Amino acid sequence: MQAQEEKSAGDRKDRGPLRRRRESKYAHLLEEDPAFKAWYQNVLRGSLNTGKSYLLRMGRICDELIPITPAKIATMNRTELMTFLTGMISAMEERGISGVTINSHVKAVKSWARFNGLRLDEKVNVPDSEPRYAEEVIPTLAQVQTFLDHCGPRVRVAGSLMAFSGLRPATIGSADGLDGLKIGDLPELEVKNGKVAFAKVPALVIVRKKISKIRKPFISFAPAQTCEYIRQYLEDRARGEELTPDTAVVSVSEYNHKTDKAPYSHYKKYYGEHVTTGKLREVLRHAIRDAGFPWRPYILRRYFDTRMMLGEADGLLIRDWRTFWMGHAGNIEFVYTLHKGLDEETIEKMRGAYLKAANRYLCTGTGAREEDMVTKIRKQLLLTVLTPEEVEKLHVDEKTDEEVIGLLRQRLIEVTFNQGLRQKVVPASEVEGWMAKGWTWKGNLGDGRAVLEPASGP
Repeated sequence: MQAQEEKSAGDRKDRGPLRRRRESKYAHLLEEDPAFKAWYQNVLRGSLNTGKSYLLRMGRICDELIPITPAKIATMNRTELMTFLTGMISAMEERGISGVTINSHVKAVKSWARFNGLRLDEKVNVPDSEPRYAEEVIPTLAQVQTFLDHCGPRVRVAGSLMAFSGLRPATIGSADGLDGLKIGDLPELEVKNGKVAFAKVPALVIVRKKISKIRKPFISFAPAQTCEYIRQYLEDRARGEELTPDTAVVSVSEYNHKTDKAPYSHYKKYYGEHVTTGKLREVLRHAIRDAGFPWRPYILRRYFDTRMMLGEADGLLIRDWRTFWMGHAGNIEFVYTLHKGLDEETIEKMRGAYLKAANRYLCTGTGAREEDMVTKIRKQLLLTVLTPEEVEKLHVDEKTDEEVIGLLRQRLIEVTFNQGLRQKVVPASEVEGWMAKGWTWKGNLGDGRAVLEPASGP
């Protein structure tokens, strides 16, 4: 009985195929040198991806490029290390390896040297090479929508979080699949009796320190389009899974990448577990290829950055906010003002700015361009106190509820006050609109303005 319980506990720790990762072929270096293993574990604590990358680089150097042991590198003085790096760079150049890849190997060696007390300040010249994605073209709104149309529910949620909220893949699901974006990180998402709803849209997205690349918490927002994708996906999962604040927004699964579907019983088996970064990139790449595009998955995040830059150019948001939503460190003032904590007023101002920029430049669905019912109701309300021309200039779909209510209140007061006046002076271009509201034209002032009077009662 006890043996069965221990086996069950072990199964829970290793649920799903994504938990059984292959051991690195350079793992023998860790067993042969305790100091090298300690360095590797130290790097892992900072970033799992960086640790795995550095082990791979050091393994290639020691086993393939220049047969040597990490211990031998650790004993080198400054001159010896510079000589070693120069020879390594030359050997990699001869093999036709790009400058970017060579530089990543240099970084791994420098990190190992620092761990052993040698900080190499001298510049190590690495050959220049054309950036791998220098000619990468940012997709259009229509292309992003085509990609989303080729996604199943799970991949559509992940893709829209990258394209519309600027999230990194590792934020949605960590490298080891043990953490990532949780339902609790969407504080305005409400789950009740298997139904999902958002109290506010755009919805707040909180990136915790633990899943933030810069090791500082930050926020972004999810537009109505993403919220609808999340609602559909989570309600589908709720048929076979209990959704809690700790549940992964994008869950691990053995989906077929084309249908992106699995039996509901599968949700119980892998309840609430996060997808790994590698698997997430894989399924995104499959969907991108199915849509007929050659992009890498990370271009979705570049799409967010570029489209929000247009909003910044139009004055819809400030640069520091765009940088903050992207999870970049920013300058000193930015770090001080935004990473010290945000008050409710600042969050709401950010939400309003995000809404305006997202509606104009970011969101791709037909609902993002067509008037929805809420926008139509807002316009009808505003037409009671404004002319049609004034309403069109307001871009009502880019206003928050609070802004619309405030404008209504202000103009209602003005109209009520003006009804008690005998005359009203307005621009000539607005005369027709005011006459439609019952005012009577009395004459022009000759400077582009006209005089109106309230219509006489019956």
